[in-house]
Amino acid sequence: MTLRNKITLAIGFLVMILPLIIALPADAQDPPPTPEDYVAHVGGEGQIVPSGQFKLDGRTQRCGQRPTVIDNNLDDYGAAYPGFLIMNPKLLDRVSTPVKQWIFAHECGHQFRGPDEETADCFAVQRGRREGWLTPDGLEEVCTFISPAKADSMHFSGSYRCEYMRKCYADPTVK
Repeated sequence: MTLRNKITLAIGFLVMILPLIIALPADAQDPPPTPEDYVAHVGGEGQIVPSGQFKLDGRTQRCGQRPTVIDNNLDDYGAAYPGFLIMNPKLLDRVSTPVKQWIFAHECGHQFRGPDEETADCFAVQRGRREGWLTPDGLEEVCTFISPAKADSMHFSGSYRCEYMRKCYADPTVK
């Protein structure tokens, strides 16, 4: 085989595998953190609450078999990692019960529907309507809470999200 053929073969090989290499995330080997990893990372304040034992205003919250991590230092009301939810009770204490339950259900929506924020919003309001804890008045409390939010790289504006949630809530196909 000539040097030219070897170079052509090597370039062809690189052209074939380069898209595969680029498509792999740098941390593809690293599994997502466990609740225990998360608590160890945040220090002594974090606490793992087993599935079905987390309560908001005396009401048990469930997200399948996923535990909830309590983190009073989380920079938001709630968050989701694959396999568990994180809630900040200090911030949640500032909002009404329907808003708290919507936040929990929104983060749970990420567990079942993925990272899309609109999809998690829709999941939350439909779950609330179906389970009876989100009334039209409660949805308006959620809208009052979220409407001032500005759009960012992950979220549409609060007013847009509210309109979308009203449509999801009213969807007659949701039983």
